[in-house]
Amino acid sequence: MEVDHKVPDAVRAIALDVPEYFFYLLFQAQRRRDMTFDAALAEGGLNITRWRTLSVIRRLDECTMKDLAGFTAIDRTTLTRSVDQLVEQGLVNRATPPGDRRKVVLTLTEAGDTFFQAAIGLLDAFNREALEGVSAERQLVVLDVLQTVLRNLCEAKDQAEEILTFGGRDRHRALA
Repeated sequence: MEVDHKVPDAVRAIALDVPEYFFYLLFQAQRRRDMTFDAALAEGGLNITRWRTLSVIRRLDECTMKDLAGFTAIDRTTLTRSVDQLVEQGLVNRATPPGDRRKVVLTLTEAGDTFFQAAIGLLDAFNREALEGVSAERQLVVLDVLQTVLRNLCEAKDQAEEILTFGGRDRHRALA
């Protein structure tokens, strides 16, 4: 597919270069989606940070705090607080394996999985609404661009691949 590389007049009008405008729009789109979804999650007693925490734990089936930090890109203090709140809400179990008392393993409770299933439907609806009018082909082009950007931003190639594959095919379970 050929892409038109002409710089839109709107970009020229606001005096930003294309890379700066790209990241500005990326931030605006993500933030506005998060605010909308955050409001919907509040009815269930969650916020977007706890949702990301919950969804990564669900996706990996069980994970460590290190895994969680890597896949959520949330700072450790906030992440620990989020996990504590999810445990208090009865949505996440926290366990220490007998062989390594420093390691913490997180899994969803039955209530956590039920909440996840309900919330993922909301998220899917938000995502579809946000992408309305964007063809599947154009979405794939953007995915390719974002994968390249992420590879450029990660310190190590294996770190980028770990993030891009969500830890590898064998590490995660299906959404439904």
